[in-house]
Amino acid sequence: MKAHGELERLGENDRDTKQMILQQAKEQLLQQFSAENYRFDIKARWIPRRLLEVGVQGILGVQLDGNVRRYTNFEVLYRDHQKKRRVQIQLVVELEKKVPVVIRRIRSGSEIKKEDLKNQWVSLSRNKDNLIEDVDTLIGKTLRRTLLTGQPVQKSFISREFIVEAGDQVQVLIRKKGIQVQVAGEARENGAKGDKIRIYSDETRRKYVGEVVRSGLILWKNTL
Repeated sequence: MKAHGELERLGENDRDTKQMILQQAKEQLLQQFSAENYRFDIKARWIPRRLLEVGVQGILGVQLDGNVRRYTNFEVLYRDHQKKRRVQIQLVVELEKKVPVVIRRIRSGSEIKKEDLKNQWVSLSRNKDNLIEDVDTLIGKTLRRTLLTGQPVQKSFISREFIVEAGDQVQVLIRKKGIQVQVAGEARENGAKGDKIRIYSDETRRKYVGEVVRSGLILWKNTL
């Protein structure tokens, strides 16, 4: 049976080893995320006891395993009785990003002005939709919903600017097996840049789905 002093030292070793793993995991995240625009807090969610018992000297490296999310996997390379082994651990990553938020309540249908915004740290785990990251991108945009003080602006919250409208005459660019042709058609839906819309062509008497590239130009995706 271990003496009290031995158990206490083992506990201290466990804590030191865990802190080293967390520090190396943090260094991995700093390689991917700029400290100027991101900050994060890391905590252990699941680390095998056998890994903690190898001690600080036994930890050879920590690598990110997959994408960064609230529960993020890392792979730890460690030495166990002169043999190198790998084990997966899971850490809680609370990631924050500095993005524009509104400084007052703004009603749906209002136009966003520069004085309505300021940059603030926002939790990405609580804002899963795509956040708009640049103040200049928001100025002059119209809100589709009411926002409250301190709320970040998601892309779905602002009205989309259609550069193609239903009824517009467009050119459908079709690329297949190295061959490129253009077909005249009529847009059957409104579309912003990057949207996929339906087009009908009198020239071919066919319906197409294409991606809006710019006003009047659609990149063919498939034929209906």
